[in-house]
Amino acid sequence: MKKTIYTMTAVIFITLAAMTANAQNYSDQAKIYFAKYLTSKSMTELITKSLPTLDDCKLVFKGQNAYTYFGVIEEMKSKLGAELQKENETFVDIGIEIFSTQDIEQGKGNYAGGMKNIVDKLQTYVTFYKVELLREKGAEMGVAYKYWVNINGRWVFFPKPFTAFEK
Repeated sequence: MKKTIYTMTAVIFITLAAMTANAQNYSDQAKIYFAKYLTSKSMTELITKSLPTLDDCKLVFKGQNAYTYFGVIEEMKSKLGAELQKENETFVDIGIEIFSTQDIEQGKGNYAGGMKNIVDKLQTYVTFYKVELLREKGAEMGVAYKYWVNINGRWVFFPKPFTAFEK
């Protein structure tokens, strides 16, 4: 009987893990996926289609914080049209950096300082991806898009999550 309960619990846990933004490293897949968007215009178009839904926000933020962040996203949508009118720049490479909620809690990793201020608002085990469009192959810096989360195989853009909670 105990073995059956344990097996059922493991199956339930695995199923829940598959339905969240759990901390898994998809950097190789990210590099391949985002390499298709090596212009500022194509990246902006991708962002426009990849903003989070309320359900996505609930997978990344705890409780009411999901609604707060989603409200910011709704306001932002109207401003994206102006971004598409800007000059189109072409890039040659992609840089990917990742960190998780646990990295923030432990003070390790490379992320915007504001992320440590909202770690208590984030769900456990979320992995964030910074995608950089690079002007030269192997460059250390480029145009950064912070932050992407892989949710059920979809890349969802959560722009600067900490700004929604700054006072």
